[in-house]
Amino acid sequence: MTKLYRAIGLMSGTSMDGIDLALIESNGKDQIIRKNFAYSSYKEEFKQKLRDIIYKSPNLQQIKLVENELTLLHAELVNKFLEENKIDRSTIDLIAFHGHTILHIPHQEITWQIGNGHLLANKTKINVVCDFRSKDVILGGQGAPLVPIYHFYLLSKQEKPAAVLNIGGISNITYFGSENENEIEAFDICFGNAPFDDLMKERFNKEFDDDGALSLKGKVDFILADRILQNDIFHKKPPKSFDRNDFSTLLAPIKSLRNTEDTLATFAYMHAKSIQFSIDFLSQKPKEIFVCGGGRKNIALMDEMRKWLSGIKIKTIEEINLNGDAIEAEAFAFLGIRSILELPIGFNKTTGVKLPSFGGVIYRK
Repeated sequence: MTKLYRAIGLMSGTSMDGIDLALIESNGKDQIIRKNFAYSSYKEEFKQKLRDIIYKSPNLQQIKLVENELTLLHAELVNKFLEENKIDRSTIDLIAFHGHTILHIPHQEITWQIGNGHLLANKTKINVVCDFRSKDVILGGQGAPLVPIYHFYLLSKQEKPAAVLNIGGISNITYFGSENENEIEAFDICFGNAPFDDLMKERFNKEFDDDGALSLKGKVDFILADRILQNDIFHKKPPKSFDRNDFSTLLAPIKSLRNTEDTLATFAYMHAKSIQFSIDFLSQKPKEIFVCGGGRKNIALMDEMRKWLSGIKIKTIEEINLNGDAIEAEAFAFLGIRSILELPIGFNKTTGVKLPSFGGVIYRK
């Protein structure tokens, strides 16, 4: 029988809200047993430190100090999780540590996820796999999205063609129309929650628009939105990946709308239209799109997608008994397992790398 590896996946996403932790058992392919999930939110003081090293001009010492603080927060969550669930750490084969992206410029062969693998391994006494994106970028890929191979195996029994849409800070899509992992198609589409969350923070000091309540009250400025949607970034062919900053200047005119509700509603419309454009890049139109990530909880985002993506069923991932909050952390646990088994995590039709890429650097406990 094929060995099932026990792996903890850790994810700190572009929304900067906190850390997702997921435990899975898998052979790195078709056997996946989803276990526990945990979450720890960042305190506002630490969020500000993250924002400062991303948006300001920090020196290297400041970056390294935040990197170690971020790593210790991850270690604290892992140790607490193991203790609360009475799990012997010697039974965990690895921790897959994504870290936090502070810079992503793949066309210059640059992608930077802060996170100290040596420190995490030392504090948890478990082997750590991290730095998943760098090799793919060096080999000519985008370094993202990497989660599609997990989507492919996790949803292998769904009727095809189907797609998974992850709405995090950035939205990305995974499409599969066959049983061949080399035929998976995936790419970043456009902004996801990032402009919604940034606006809510700026105007109301809130982390997000709860359930899309304010977005639902607004009126879309179609003229302004459609003009901005003509920009090439919304029509760029895959492979492509984005950083949350890539849309800041473009969306500035939307943010200048007097009414916050109208701004949020217009963002939701633009997001749906961007997906509509992107469907044309896929080999076939999917019959269903399963939505995960925090954006699936925004009713306005979901409503706009159902309105503009005709002929496609839009479902939350929960409708097939999966946890939409856990998917990305589970995926990195899966990628960690594939890394130690020397199985590829990036493909020509996902990250754009010419040959399948193998990622993940191992740090011993």
